[in-house]
Order: sequence, then C-alpha cells, then structure tokens
Amino acid sequence: MASKGTEKTLQKLREMVNAEKYYEAQQMYRTVARRYNKQQKYQDTIRLLHDGAVFLFQHKQVGSGSDLANYMMDTYKLANVSVDEASLDRVVELLSLFPSTDPGRRAFISSAFKWTQANGEYPEGDPELHDYVGTMFYNEKKFNLAEEHLIVGTDHSAELSGKLAYEWAKEEDAQWKGVFLARVVLQFLASKDIHHATLAWKSFVSAGPQPEATQSKVRLAPASEPVTFPIYADPWLNFTQMTLLTVQRDGADLFKELKSKYESLYNPDKNFVELVEEIGLEFFNIPKPKKQGNMLQDMMANLFGGGGSGAPQIGAAKSGDELD
Repeated sequence: MASKGTEKTLQKLREMVNAEKYYEAQQMYRTVARRYNKQQKYQDTIRLLHDGAVFLFQHKQVGSGSDLANYMMDTYKLANVSVDEASLDRVVELLSLFPSTDPGRRAFISSAFKWTQANGEYPEGDPELHDYVGTMFYNEKKFNLAEEHLIVGTDHSAELSGKLAYEWAKEEDAQWKGVFLARVVLQFLASKDIHHATLAWKSFVSAGPQPEATQSKVRLAPASEPVTFPIYADPWLNFTQMTLLTVQRDGADLFKELKSKYESLYNPDKNFVELVEEIGLEFFNIPKPKKQGNMLQDMMANLFGGGGSGAPQIGAAKSGDELD
C-alpha cells in the first residue's frame, strides 16, 4: 500500500495530466520513481508507475504510458517482486492498454516474461501470462506468435492451440490441415504432456469437418476391448492420432512401426524429425540417432557465415510479425 506522501504526489501528477502537461508529467513520474528506488521504496515506485502508465494510456499518450509501464517492469526485477495475482494483474492491465502497433509492447512482453522466469516457479514463464499473451496474439491473427505462448500455457491455451491450428490451416489453404495440428500435438508430447496434447487434438477435430476415409478398431491396452477410431483422408491427422494413442501404451515396437510407416511424410522437415525422436526418447527410451556431421560442409558453412536459410518451414512466421 502506498504512503500518504505517494498518494499526494499521485494526485498532483494526475492534475498535470488532466491539464495536458503530458511531457512534464512523464518526467516528474520518472524523477519521483528514481528517488523512491534509491530509497528502496519499491512498492511506492510500483504504485506510482502503474498509476501513471494507466492514466497516460487513457489520455492517448501511448509513448509516455509505454515508457512508464516498462519502467515498472524494471522496478519489478530490481525489487525481485514475487509472481502473484496482484503483480500479474498489474502486468495484464497495462498490456491490455498497449496498441498492437506500439513498439514498446514488445519490450514490455519480453521484460514481463523474464521477470516471471526469474521470480516465479516456471522456467518458461508464468502459464497464465502465456495464456493471456497467446490469446491476445490469436485475436490479432498473429498465429505463429500465439502458438509459441499457447504451447507453454494453461488448459485453455491447449484448447485454443487446437482451434488456432485449424484456423491457420484454413488461412494458408493447406492441402493437409493436419500438419498444423501435428506441430502443436508433437510439441506437447515432446514435453511428455499428454493432457494438453489431447486437449489440442479434441479442439482441432471439433473446429470443423474432418473428412474420414474409413474406421478402425484399436485396443488402448492389450486386455481392453477394441475402440473404434476414424481413419482420416488427411495423413497428418492419422499420424498425429496414432502417435497420441501409441504414447499411452507400453508400445516401443508400435512406435517404431509408426515411425517407419509415416517417415516419408514428416522426414522432409527436420523440426518434425527432432520432435518424433524426442517423443521416442521420452516415452520409450529409444535413443536418438547420432548426428553424423559433414566436416567439409561444416567448414564451408563457417567460412561463408554459416547456417543458410534453407527451405521455409511449414507455417513459418511472416515478415514484419512482432516478436517477444
């Protein structure tokens, strides 16, 4: 809770903003915040900067609001503010006020996740914040950015990632929509997350019509009764479905058979190859193949700058997209 002196300062600064003295107000917010930080009055600093950022955004002073919002995140990190409901609520409120085109939003998002990684319990950053940011990008049709966050979010994120995959496939007019679902489900499974992989799968197949070729009966366990599953016209849907079913069994041989059957489908994309290898290791302790480097190729690559752009990846980011 802010001190009485801080409340008086806030009132004075609000009056300056209302009088349209925007630049003077912004500089005063920063001056007072700097003084509070030197005195280690971090809660007063946060109260001041949050209030100022909100007030300036509301007055359409986006640059000034963005500046104070990012200063607040700097103070979060300086003070090692814990990740809790109150501290996250401030971040989400400010994020909701940024215009999507403002360059300061990118810095704010990046800073917010670095703070949650350093002061929270999740190495990838807070799942609720990932869900909010992923949903925000989804609503803005920035599907590549949205997917990055939804993959490490909540149950809602997983469900939305399936819907996103379907809409992205439609937007790209893909021959096989299932490749966009495979991106999501295999990433979840590579992290041994069957629950979220299943949520994404169910969301995708319920998002629109999925043409079926036939049906097949599968035993989910050796002693269980056979369960009927659809066989789709889309080979990527079949591969994804069978992978999801196989990892829920003690089926290393089945997984090897699955890889052999669908290798020609996913093999052209090294990202899919790496995901499948990771799934085999995580669920069935199947060692990854040893990489055999080409010394001459590596030397030439290093000599001329290395890397090479290669073929564009499926669903690759479009130029000009915002990154966090």
